[in-house]
Amino acid sequence: MYENAVMSSLHLRVTFVIFIVCRIYLGADASVTISSSAATVPEGSSLTFTCTYTGNEQLSSIRWENNGNNSGRKYDIIIIQAQSCSIFQSGLDETLFTYTCFTLTILNVTRDYQNDNFTCKANLNIRSRNSVTVIVAVPISTVVLTSPTGSNATVNAGTSQKFTCRTSGGLPQPTVEWYKTSSNSCTRNGVKIMNSISSSPHESNDLIQVESSLLFTASSLDNNLWICCAASNINSQWKLSGTKLLDVRYSPSDPPVIDDYNTITDYQMIENSTERLTCRSTGGNPLASLAWSCYNGTESTPNISGGSVSRSVQFTARRNQDNTCTCTATHEAGPLQKATLYVNIIYPPSIPEFKVNGTPVDIAVSIIKDSAQTVTCHSFGKPNPSTNDFTWTKERIVVSSNSVLSWAGGIRIQDGGSYKCTVTTTMTPSDTNKSPVIKAVSSDITMDVLYSPRLHQLLSLSALEGESLTLKCEYEPGNPTETTVVIDRLYDRITWTGRTHFIPSLKRSDAGMYSCTARNIMKPSGQQNEIVGEETGIFQINVWYKTSVSKFGLTSHPDAITVTVDENATLNFFCEVDSNPNSTIIFGKSDRLQYNATLKRTDGFLHLAFDVQQSDCLDTASYFCLGYNNYTEIETAPRKEMDVYVRCSPRTSGGQWESNVTAATGGNATFSFDVVAYPVPNIDEYVWHKWNGITFSQVHISDKYTINNTGVSTMFTINDIEEDDFSAYLLTVSNGINPDFNKIFNLSPQDVPQCPTGLTYSATTSSSATIEWISHFNGGLKQTFIILYKMTERSEYLVLTADEIDQKIVYEIILTGLNDGSTYEVILFSRNEKGNCKQNTSLRFDTEVLVESPPGTIGSIVGGTTGGIMAAIILVIVVVIVLRRKYNFDCLCSFRVSRKDLHHDANTDNGIDTQGANNRGYNATQTYEDISMVTDKSLYDAMDNRDNGPDSSHLYTPLDASGSKKNVSYDNVKDDPVYNNTMLKDPAQSVL
Repeated sequence: MYENAVMSSLHLRVTFVIFIVCRIYLGADASVTISSSAATVPEGSSLTFTCTYTGNEQLSSIRWENNGNNSGRKYDIIIIQAQSCSIFQSGLDETLFTYTCFTLTILNVTRDYQNDNFTCKANLNIRSRNSVTVIVAVPISTVVLTSPTGSNATVNAGTSQKFTCRTSGGLPQPTVEWYKTSSNSCTRNGVKIMNSISSSPHESNDLIQVESSLLFTASSLDNNLWICCAASNINSQWKLSGTKLLDVRYSPSDPPVIDDYNTITDYQMIENSTERLTCRSTGGNPLASLAWSCYNGTESTPNISGGSVSRSVQFTARRNQDNTCTCTATHEAGPLQKATLYVNIIYPPSIPEFKVNGTPVDIAVSIIKDSAQTVTCHSFGKPNPSTNDFTWTKERIVVSSNSVLSWAGGIRIQDGGSYKCTVTTTMTPSDTNKSPVIKAVSSDITMDVLYSPRLHQLLSLSALEGESLTLKCEYEPGNPTETTVVIDRLYDRITWTGRTHFIPSLKRSDAGMYSCTARNIMKPSGQQNEIVGEETGIFQINVWYKTSVSKFGLTSHPDAITVTVDENATLNFFCEVDSNPNSTIIFGKSDRLQYNATLKRTDGFLHLAFDVQQSDCLDTASYFCLGYNNYTEIETAPRKEMDVYVRCSPRTSGGQWESNVTAATGGNATFSFDVVAYPVPNIDEYVWHKWNGITFSQVHISDKYTINNTGVSTMFTINDIEEDDFSAYLLTVSNGINPDFNKIFNLSPQDVPQCPTGLTYSATTSSSATIEWISHFNGGLKQTFIILYKMTERSEYLVLTADEIDQKIVYEIILTGLNDGSTYEVILFSRNEKGNCKQNTSLRFDTEVLVESPPGTIGSIVGGTTGGIMAAIILVIVVVIVLRRKYNFDCLCSFRVSRKDLHHDANTDNGIDTQGANNRGYNATQTYEDISMVTDKSLYDAMDNRDNGPDSSHLYTPLDASGSKKNVSYDNVKDDPVYNNTMLKDPAQSVL
C-alpha cells in the first residue's frame, strides 16, 4: 500500500511536471491577481489570500509564495487543480494553514509575519501582478496617567500644569488623546483637548510604547473637572486611563458689592443717625476675605453662604463729615477688589436770606418799576434746596414757586408790599427702612417800587414858514416825586429847561425832531450808584414849504445835460427833490413818437431812480424829472431835463408797415419803412434793391421807381406795374455803425387771370374731339380753366373744368360722348379767387358722320319716317301734359338731366361713356352735375349758379355760326347774361 502511494505520488508529480512543461509557453495571454481578506490582522487571527486567474488556457496549478523576513521562504505551496485541488508537495505542517482551489488561509498570524510579502502564480509561470504585505496588529493592554501623582491637581487660573500618560506596547504605534470630563470616570464623550500635547514613542520586545504629555492651562471654568487620557492602536479598541481632579484656584470674577446699594455711588444718611452696610463677595476658589474701612465703624464676623461671603459695618456720622466707605476683597489667586460707597450726610435747610443782583439785602428792598430786577431767596442745606423748593407768597397768595421772585414785564407799582419766602426740603435716606424727613423754614421782606415821571402824550406839530409855535411838556410825578423837565432840539442839541418853549417865527431850520424829558433820582437796593429815573418823549416840528428839483441826471454823468452813450450801456437815472411834505416825482421822456411820456411816478418821496439795463436806439430821447406837493401848482412844477443819445445801427422802429404788398398790373405799389438809428442816416444811406433771379441789384429814381428818403423814413414806389415787377426788394440802411440794416419786401400780384388764347380743336371723330389752348399769367393766384360746349341746336351747355398745373403752358382736353355729324360750340375762359378773366374765346367744330346702313325701299323709308315722326309727336304731347300737371302748369318746365342723358347715342340704347378708351392722357378731372333745363332764359345763364364770387360774371357775344376753326373773343362784363343751365362739380375729365 505504501509502495502504491509512493508510485501514485510519483506518477502524479511526473504527470504534473510534464503538464507544466507542455503548458509553459501558453502564459503570455493570461493574468493573475492576489488579494487578502484584511489589510491589518490582529495577532492570533487568521488571514485569507485569494488568487484570481484570468486567461484562455486551462489552469493546472496555483502556487503560493512568501518572501518574508526569514532568509528562506516560509510558504511555498503548490495546489494542483487536476487532483481535486490537492497540495503538490508533502511534508508541510497543515495545522498552520488551510486552502481551497484558489485560497490560502493562515490560521494563526503571529507578529513574526509582520511585513511578510505574499504572491501567487498560475501554472507555475504566470506570476501575480501584485503582492500582499502582511500587517500584524498587537493591541495595547493599558494606558496609565502617571503624573501628577496625587488624586488632585491644584493650579491657579491662568497658569499651566503638566500631565503625563503612558501606554503599554503594541503594533502599530498607539495614538493618545486627552479629555476633560465632568465625572471621575474617563470617557471619550468629554471635551477633547487639542492643544499643547506632545508624544514620545519607544520600542520594546518588537512592540511600541508611547508617552504623551499635556501642558494644561487652567481657567476658572475648569475647576472641579477631571483630566484623563485614552489610547488606541487598533480601530475601535480604546483603553482609558484614570482621572485627576482639577482644583483651580481663582479670584472672584466680579468685585464685591454692597448689598442694596450696588447700583448707586452715593449713600444718603441724615446727620447723627446710625447706619449699617453689608459687603458681599461671590465666587472664587477659595472665597475672598472681606474688610471694611468706614468711619472706624464696628465690623461683624464674615458669613459664608451659597458660594458667597458677606461682612457688615455699623457707624454714626455728623454734619460735614462726608466720607467714603470701602469694602476690600483679598484673594490668593488675584489682585485686590473693592466696592466703594460715598456717604453723604444730609441735614435741613437754613433760614432764608435775600439777594438783589447777587448782593445781600435786608428785609426792605427798593426796585425800579418795569425793570427786570429780581429778588432771590437763599437757603443752604443737604440736600441743597432747588429752585422749586422755594415758595413766595403775598397776602397768603402764592406768587412764585421758585427761589427767584420776578415779575413778567417788570415790577409794577401795585406789586409793592410785604412778601414771605418759605423753603421746604425733604431729606430721604438711602436706607429704605427709614422714613423721609420734611423740613420747612421762612422769612419776610418788603418791596418798594421806584418809578420815573410819566409824560403826557406828545403830538407832532406842523406849521408854515414864518408862523409862531409854542412847545409844551406835561407829566405825572414818579417815586420819588422831585422832577426836572428839559426840552431838546435833537439835530443841534439845543436845550431849554421848563415845561414850555415859545418860537415866534418858524424857519426851515426849526423843522426836525424834539425831545421832552422828565427826570427824578432813584436809589434801588443792591446798587451803590443812584439811578436817574426819566421818561423821554419824541415829537416832530414840521415846517411846510414848496418842492424844488435839486438833482437830476445819470450816475455816470451826474452834471451833464446832454449825454451820448453806446448801445447796450446801462443808464442809471436819478432825481432828487427838496420838498415838505414829500413830493410826487414824475420821470419821463419825449421822443419823435410821443411827448412827455411818463416812465415812472412815485408819490410821497424825495428821490426817484430809474434804470435802463441795456440801452438801445429807442432810448434816444429827451428825459425830464419834475416834482410837486400840496403847496406847489402842478402846472408850474419845477423840472429839469437832459438829452440822451444812444449810438446804434439802424433797425426797425416798431411802427406800422407792410413787407408783403399785393397789386395788379398797371397799378402802383409803395413800400414805406421807418428806422431807429443814431446818428440819423443820410438820404443816400437808404438803398433799395430788386431781386433779378440771381442777386439783388440796386434801383435808382426813374419813371419806374420813386424813392423818398427823409430822416428816419423811406418810401419806395413802383409805378405802372408789369408782370416782371412782381419780385422781392431789399432795403439796406446804414449810418456808419455796424451792422447795416437789411429788410426784404415782396410785391405779389393779385388780379383776375389773363384769359387763355390759341383755342383750337383737332383729331375729331364721330363721338369725340380734342380741344387745345395756351395758358397765360394767372394774376398771382391759382387759376381754373372753364370749358363750356354744346351742340348748336341745343340750349344747354355742358361744363368741364381743369386746374392750372405749374410750369404748364399748352393744355388740351378730349370731349367724348359727342353725336356724329353734329356741329358743336365751345367757349373757354379762366378764373381765380379774384374773379373771371376779362374776355373769353370760342370755336366751332363738326364731328364725323357714321357710315349709313344699306338703303331700303322708298316706301319703307317714307313709312318708317312718317311713323317715327308721329310717334315722337305723340310722346312729346304726353310728356308735356304730364309735366304741366305735375308742376301746376308753370311756364318754366324744368327737369333733371345727367350728362349721360345729354350724350345718349342716337343709334343705341346705351349712354356714351366719357371715361372710356377715347380719353387718352388725362391728367385733370371733370365732373358733370345734374342741371335744370330752363326754356325761357339765355343759354349763358348756365354759369350763374357756380360762381358766388365777385359780382362780375361772363358775357359772351353771339357765337360764330360759320363753324370755322377761327377763335372768337368775348368780353366779360357785369350785368351780362350768364349760364345757369349747368353746375360745376368735382372735375371728372383731365387736361393734357
